[in-house]
Amino acid sequence: MLARTLALLVSLFSFSLSAVAASHNPGRDSWHQIDSANFRVVTNGDAARVRVLVQDLERYRTVALQLLGANGDGQKLTIYATADRDSYASLVGDELADVTNGLFDTTAQGSYALVNLESDEGGSQQRAREFLFHEYTHFLSYHRNTTYYPYWYSEGFAEFMSTMTFPAPGRYQLGAVPSERAATLYYMAPMPLERLLTATIYNTSNDDKARLYASGWMLAHWLIMESGKTEEFKDYVRGYNRGADPVKTLETALGVKLADVKQRYKQLFEHGNFAMVTGDIPAGFREAQPQVQLLSQQSAVTEIAGFLVMSGYNVGGLDDLLHYAHKKGIYSHQLTAVQADAETRLGNFDQAQRLLETIPPQQRKQFWYQGVDAWLELTRQIHTPEKSRDRESLKRARDEFVYLVNNDSDNASHWYGLALAMDMLGYPRDKYVEMLEQAYFRAPRQIYIAEWLARELYEKKDAEYFTTVAQPLLLELNDEESHRQIKAMLAEMRAQQGHRQEAKASARLIHKQVKSTGS
Repeated sequence: MLARTLALLVSLFSFSLSAVAASHNPGRDSWHQIDSANFRVVTNGDAARVRVLVQDLERYRTVALQLLGANGDGQKLTIYATADRDSYASLVGDELADVTNGLFDTTAQGSYALVNLESDEGGSQQRAREFLFHEYTHFLSYHRNTTYYPYWYSEGFAEFMSTMTFPAPGRYQLGAVPSERAATLYYMAPMPLERLLTATIYNTSNDDKARLYASGWMLAHWLIMESGKTEEFKDYVRGYNRGADPVKTLETALGVKLADVKQRYKQLFEHGNFAMVTGDIPAGFREAQPQVQLLSQQSAVTEIAGFLVMSGYNVGGLDDLLHYAHKKGIYSHQLTAVQADAETRLGNFDQAQRLLETIPPQQRKQFWYQGVDAWLELTRQIHTPEKSRDRESLKRARDEFVYLVNNDSDNASHWYGLALAMDMLGYPRDKYVEMLEQAYFRAPRQIYIAEWLARELYEKKDAEYFTTVAQPLLLELNDEESHRQIKAMLAEMRAQQGHRQEAKASARLIHKQVKSTGS
C-alpha cells in the first residue's frame, strides 16, 4: 500500500525545466494586489479596471450561492490577471498561451485561476468576466464536494452562469447566449445528443471541447429555464454518480422521452430563441470595496516565482526571474525557499538542502520555510531504499507538518504530508489514516489523496465509507489499471454490504417469529 502511495507522490512531486520560457520577464512589470472578502487578484494590468472586475465577482458570488443553495466556506480564490498575451505566456508558457486565454486549477494547496485581460473586446472586460464567472461556478460547485456532474452539464451550467449581468443596482440577469458558444453552434452545429450525454473529459478530443461547451450550454439552458425538471435532475445526478447509464437515466429520472428532448434540442438550435430571467441580488449583500496595493518588486517576483513552481506550467521561466532578482538586489530568503522547492521537485535534494541552509534560523518558523523543508526531508526519504531511510529526518518532517497543520490547517498538502510521514514511520493505520482523512476533507478531488484513502478503507473493510470515497473516484481515474482495481474493490464491498443487509433482515425476521411463537 505504501509503495503505491509513494509512487503516486513521486509522480505528483516531479517536473522538469524543459518548458520553453516566454521571452517576457514578468519581474520587470508593476504588479498590484486587489483584495476583497472572497477574492485576491494579482495583476500587472490596469488596477482600476481589475478592481471593478472584483466588485462584479463579489456580486456574482452572492447570487450564485443563492441559486446553488450553497453557503460557501470563506476560502479566497487567487486569480492571476495578466495585462496581455506576452505576460500571460510568461506564466503558462507559449504553447498554452496560443490556445487559451484563461486557466483554472485546483491543488492540495488551494485553487487558482488565470486570465488574459487582453482577450477583452473593446475594453469591456466582458470575456474576462465571463471566463471568471464560468470558473468560479466550478469552484463553488466542486470545492470540498464529491458530487460529480456529467461533463456536458458541468461545463454547460458554468457557461449559463457566465453571462450573468447586473443591469441595475440590486438586480441581476441570466440566460444570455455566450457569444463564443453561439459562433461554435453556428459554424459546427450541436453535438449529437447521445454523444453529448455520454461525453467525459477523457473521451472528448480538444477539437470537440468547444462543441461540447456550446451544446452543453444549450441543453443546460433548456433544463433550467424551460423543462421544469430541475428537482428531478437531482435524481439524474445521483444516478450518474452511481454509474448508471447517462442516456437511460435521463429518461427515467426526468420522466421524459429522449426523442422529445432531441426534438426540442434541435428546435432551440434552429430557432435560436432563448429566454432570459432577472432577479434581485440577495438583500443582505453589500457592495465590495476592494483594496488595491502596489506590490514591491521583491514581493511580486516572489509571488510569480512561487506560482511557476506550484503550477508547473512554465517552470522554465524561473531562471529568468531568479537572475533578475539577483541583478536588481531584490533576492529574498523566501525566494530562496521557492528555488529550493523547485530543486526538490527536480530531485536535486542536496542543492535544495544547501539553499535552505542559507536561510537564517530566525526565519525558519515561517510557513514558506517549514513547508519546503518538510517536503524536502520527506521526498528525499521516499527516494531512499526503505532499509536505508533516516528515521530522524522523517521525524523532523513529521514535526514540521504537525506545526503546519496546527497553524495553517486549511492546506490539504500539510495533512497529506503528515499522513505520509506517519505511515513511513510505522504508525498504526488508524493514526495516519486520520491525517489522510483531513487531507481528503479539504481536497477530495485530488486523485492521489482519494485513491490512497480508498485503498486504506478497503483494507479496513469499511464498506460504507469506502463506497463513499471510491464511487466518485471512479469518475476521475484515467489510469486503466487503477480504475480496474478500484472498480473490483467496489463490487466486492457492495456485495459484502448486500450480504450483511440480507443477514440483518433474516435476523429481524427470525426475531419476529420467535417473539410471535413465544407470545
